[in-house]
Amino acid sequence: MRLFSSEVLIQARAASVWHVITDGGNFGVWESGILEADGAVRAGDTVRITPSGGRRSVKLRVRQVSGNVMTWHRRLPFGLWSRTRTFTLTPQSRQTRLTVVEKHRGLLLPFSKHASADLFLDRFTDAVRRRSEILDRATPETRLMQHR
Repeated sequence: MRLFSSEVLIQARAASVWHVITDGGNFGVWESGILEADGAVRAGDTVRITPSGGRRSVKLRVRQVSGNVMTWHRRLPFGLWSRTRTFTLTPQSRQTRLTVVEKHRGLLLPFSKHASADLFLDRFTDAVRRRSEILDRATPETRLMQHR
């Protein structure tokens, strides 16, 4: 098994962060590393993700494990290879800790090229942080508080 992870503290509410990581229609708008997502990013659905950089698209199964935990899963048959990306949001007052862990397993693992997965995850979590903080400031609740 290979394990990659990234963690960031976001100055935004968990609801804003959750909105960013489940709003597949806008993945291509911000620097998510994903060119487009075809399908809904919600529990039980399958979404086709096209990574930026010309790599081919992949189908992922989305599962919401609990309130603030979601997984994206892809696998090849017969235990040849699987990848699970787990998103965990931990609310802390008006901040949210986002942890993203990616696990790669299977018989083909020694032949896979995922040496830069940590770098991609770090870029992704940083981009989620930036977008969430911008969107959280733009909520109606926040704008009312700023005008008082």
